[in-house]
Amino acid sequence: MKSSKVLILLALALVVCVPDAVAKGGAGDLGLLPLPREVELTGGEFCYTPEATLYTPNDTLAHYLADYFEVQNTIGPSTAIMVGINPSLDLPAEGYTIDVRPEGVWVSGVDYGGAFCGVQTLLQLFPPEVYEGAFRSECTIPCLHLTDWPEYSYRGMHFDVARTFSPFEELLRYVDNLSRHKINTLHLHLVDDEGWRIEILSHPELTEVGAWRGGEGNPLHSVYGRWGERYGGYYTQEQMRQLVAYAAVRNIVVVPEIDLPGHSLAIAKAHPEILCPVEKDLTRTAGYDTSNVWCVAREENYALLEDIFAELVEIFPSEYIHIGGDEVQMGSWRKCPHCSALYKAQGYTDYHQLEAHFLNRVVEILGRYGRKPAVWNEAANGGNLTTTARVHGWEAGRKAARSAERGFRTVFMSGPYFYFDMRQSDDEPGHNWAGVVTTQKCYSYRLAEQGFSKAAQANVEGFSGAFWTELLVVHGEQNPHYIDYQLYPRVCALAEVGWTDEPRRQWGDFESRLEGHHLARLESMGIHYRQGEPPQPEGKVVCPKMECRTSLPMRNEGDLAKLSAWANDYGARAKRTCREGDWIEYRFAEPLPMGAVVELTTGYRHVTRGLFPSGVVEVSGDGADFSSAGTLYNGRATLTIDTSTKSIRIRCTTTGNGDPYVFVQQPVVRVEKL
Repeated sequence: MKSSKVLILLALALVVCVPDAVAKGGAGDLGLLPLPREVELTGGEFCYTPEATLYTPNDTLAHYLADYFEVQNTIGPSTAIMVGINPSLDLPAEGYTIDVRPEGVWVSGVDYGGAFCGVQTLLQLFPPEVYEGAFRSECTIPCLHLTDWPEYSYRGMHFDVARTFSPFEELLRYVDNLSRHKINTLHLHLVDDEGWRIEILSHPELTEVGAWRGGEGNPLHSVYGRWGERYGGYYTQEQMRQLVAYAAVRNIVVVPEIDLPGHSLAIAKAHPEILCPVEKDLTRTAGYDTSNVWCVAREENYALLEDIFAELVEIFPSEYIHIGGDEVQMGSWRKCPHCSALYKAQGYTDYHQLEAHFLNRVVEILGRYGRKPAVWNEAANGGNLTTTARVHGWEAGRKAARSAERGFRTVFMSGPYFYFDMRQSDDEPGHNWAGVVTTQKCYSYRLAEQGFSKAAQANVEGFSGAFWTELLVVHGEQNPHYIDYQLYPRVCALAEVGWTDEPRRQWGDFESRLEGHHLARLESMGIHYRQGEPPQPEGKVVCPKMECRTSLPMRNEGDLAKLSAWANDYGARAKRTCREGDWIEYRFAEPLPMGAVVELTTGYRHVTRGLFPSGVVEVSGDGADFSSAGTLYNGRATLTIDTSTKSIRIRCTTTGNGDPYVFVQQPVVRVEKL
């Protein structure tokens, strides 16, 4: 390449002179995802060779791109790809252009985010192997001019590390893969009932106690699996600073969440004084206090929160700090003399107003550090929450739209569309309270169809997916790629919902680009995405006539009788937790078929809660004499019938399961198909 041409290329890269289009055309079969706004094919092609190099004057981008290409710190004869930032571009934030000509490729962003997003589109123009790093293969790219920018400024993904702790390296991988889909916000759920995951130097007891559950003498009991062992972990402040910096390079802002004033069992075990001073009946939980709501009227609570947020804002530079506000059990406030007095003194008529009172005090703390609050949509129900709060709408339809109609900046992440812990078909693992959430359903979301007026739509900052990790403890043991399986390709649909304007979003087109191009990219990224419905257990499910009996007092009379025709995720609920010696017995009208496989479940079917944490399984041929046939693991056991069996009994060997209830389930009996 002659020196004069090098100077011309450098000028084009930095000044971003757009080449005249040779011929207008469509995007062709490029398979870009999310779908860009404008693509003109200009004729010809650019030939990339192993000798080609990349140049960018931005050191951060240069460091990032070095994983993919050979990067030069100055332009040279082999320079073929140039990436720059040009604030004078007439594009919205995160907008960018790409020009591909026979002599080279130019990527220019209006800001850093635009340049980074442009790089992600550039990578998609190459073969999928580019994601494996150090790309040195020959390939061709059609000449084109591309102009693109996002429809929404907030394109997020929530990740819960409280209910199941994820190693720090998993967070980095999570960020990497989100950034490749132009997701620009990681909502990191650090604190919940099941764990406190962030180091607070002024209060080391928060992680010493709250980061661990289960095991001998631990104040926080086991839940969701890993029964009988000490389980958990936390992130140091230095690790979180590393995560923030790593994410910033990838155009992702990390928004931490400390869930308040409910979902606070983990901190309550370290500081029980934060709770309301009310008498509690702990007989249903075998003496275990599950209270998890901060006392609103206790002034010392706000001093403790000041200590926590003073450190948190030093770690996370995000404009918003998420402070929760969801699913607050307000019964203790009604009983608390101090909260009741505050309620009356303020003239409140709804306890959601008392919640907003608490959250507004936290907002004052954040305001002293120049930060704004983010909350879940229930927090806005009282009508007195500050409108500086950004609302994250997780509930369905009108409930989530209500905050936007009231003037709150809103991020929409409704469970029936964007909760990726939901199951993807009727017959596979996952929650189901929000229904089956397929990739197509996620992609199909339209604001107007969900009750958002035009005024409300104007207050929508964007969309977010959510991944809650109750199921990860157990399913992660069964499938080490469970996170990938649940997220992809649903994240791909989310990415396009947040980036591409509604009129150009068509499912058939998206599906074609996904299956024809993008799945191969996911494979090269090392993402173990869901490839259709999993195989079903062998055998035909039969429903033998049976009678269920138990030592547990049941909440509703007659529920046990319904079990014979009631094989759902919840079963029949007992009035209290389990105690050592409790039993559940199934008596069958006829002996079970030889070779039948019996699946026994205590607790919820879809998540390991409300169960017998440990137990033994016994069988009997006559309903009187029982012999041992196995043990429970995570409240479950599977038996193969190899002896005359007319009764099966489960005996609990643990007192307490962390909940004030047990769910009794019908056994699932499978026989060989005829």
